[in-house]
Amino acid sequence: MTVAPDRQRPLVVEGVTKRYLFGPIVLRDLSHAFAPGTATALVGPNGSGKSTLLRVLSALSAPTTGTVRYAEGDVHDRPHAFLSSVGVVHDRPDLPGYLTGVETLEWIARERGTWDADAPARHAALFDAVRFDERRDALTRTYSAGMTRKTQVAAALCGAPAVLLLDEPFRALDTEATEAVVDLLAAFRDGGGLVVLSSHRADLLDRLCDERLDLGR
Repeated sequence: MTVAPDRQRPLVVEGVTKRYLFGPIVLRDLSHAFAPGTATALVGPNGSGKSTLLRVLSALSAPTTGTVRYAEGDVHDRPHAFLSSVGVVHDRPDLPGYLTGVETLEWIARERGTWDADAPARHAALFDAVRFDERRDALTRTYSAGMTRKTQVAAALCGAPAVLLLDEPFRALDTEATEAVVDLLAAFRDGGGLVVLSSHRADLLDRLCDERLDLGR
């Protein structure tokens, strides 16, 4: 998996604070530059803001103050344009239950403009890569937690992203699938992709990530 050089851009957080209405400050004046060709682990205790930061980075939640910039623009000003370059895995299941796994990847590829005659073969290769063989053609609402996570990872990669934002991507995966996903993410990173992820698997973060951003400080 190779990201074209002209799409290898940093994702820059500038002075981001996030406070929920009538709630605590979860992120406070955070600044950091995530570089292409690297994987960054978000670490810190529960409640330190790892999932919140991933939601802010993926334009699903706006910061209270500060900006997130990509390709010289604020991602929250033009979220659709930004998200066309991003693959996301949310901590919670978010697949369309009325589609099969195969149909889910086709839908995303058509939305991203990456659907062509070779797309079915590319998607099959992604399913193979995450070790999902058995029920690709079943409705996603019938999937186990592990099947759902495998499909989420494949879906995040099927639209030719330059950036991956991943919240607990190894959760519910067996050992074989976990190793396969680590290899897949490492290949994406080595091909110029930018990866930001959280995981409770410190051993996997040590293997995959170039740096850690500690939100618990």
